[in-house]
Amino acid sequence: MDMSSKKDYAKMLYTVQGVTVQKELAERVGVSAQTINKWVNSEDWEMLRASVIMTKEQELRRLYRRLTFLNDTIEKREESDEGKPITASEADAISKLSKAIHELETDTSISEAMQVMKDFLIFLRQDDFEKARALTADADNFIKSLL
Repeated sequence: MDMSSKKDYAKMLYTVQGVTVQKELAERVGVSAQTINKWVNSEDWEMLRASVIMTKEQELRRLYRRLTFLNDTIEKREESDEGKPITASEADAISKLSKAIHELETDTSISEAMQVMKDFLIFLRQDDFEKARALTADADNFIKSLL
């Protein structure tokens, strides 16, 4: 992996997965702890980590609220305005919102794959620490392959 890929991987581990121990990051990525420290400070990864709060679930809720509002508006108008039908622009908006919702619900991002791997390793660690430790390298390699 080139240095740029290592940096991207370290940033994802830090901001998404919450791996903030620089020694651990350095070992997992294959760079020095000083390099990690430089990247964290020069690019303000802590601020980036805080901004990752806008999750997929939050975006889905926002899209569902918009879709519900649009449908409610159409329904109220149909009831009060002598059954005026849905307009072409409203149908287009419903279609676009539905497509965006579908894509968010079915797409798996790298950060989600990382979260699943993290949750699995935490689960495994409870029963077999050594097995979890051994699989961590495989999990890292899997995530690297997605980058």
